[in-house]
Amino acid sequence: MPSKVTLLTRTKALANCAQDWHQWHPTFALGEKVCTVCGAKAYCPLCVSKPPGTNAKLITCALHRRERKEVEG
Repeated sequence: MPSKVTLLTRTKALANCAQDWHQWHPTFALGEKVCTVCGAKAYCPLCVSKPPGTNAKLITCALHRRERKEVEG
C-alpha cells in the first residue's frame, strides 16, 4: 500500500498535468518526448514530420528553440 506522501505527490503531479504543466522526458526517437506522470506525448514539428499520435502536443525542442532565438534576436 502506497504511503500518504506518495499519493499526495502523485495527485499534485496529475493536477499539474491537467493544467498542461507536464514533466517531459526525451525518448529514444528524435524530437519526441513523453510525460513521466500521465504518459502524454509531445513532439517537435521541425524534427518529426509525422506526429507520434493523434493527441500528441507540439513542443519545439531545445535545438530549434535556440535557432529561433538567434534568428529573432
